[in-house]
Amino acid sequence: MTMSRVGQKGQVVLPKELRDVIGILPGDRVVFDIQDGKIVLTPVPTRTTSDLLGILRMPKSMYVKEARQDYQNHLIDKLKEGQPDA
Repeated sequence: MTMSRVGQKGQVVLPKELRDVIGILPGDRVVFDIQDGKIVLTPVPTRTTSDLLGILRMPKSMYVKEARQDYQNHLIDKLKEGQPDA
């Protein structure tokens, strides 16, 4: 078991050995959830722009920022459903 301390701003440093095991790199996104009274941290899979082509069907008027947010929400929903490879 690895321990870390919560800082004054509520920040926690993930120990290197845990980051290495689940492949979290600087700048990666994670999802926090509470399950059975425990905090569960799940990495959000990173995808390249070329991976995203054809995944989202969006109207021509949709802005890129909105498309990115929609895709992040899609990934978070899939993670909550237990489908991390979505």
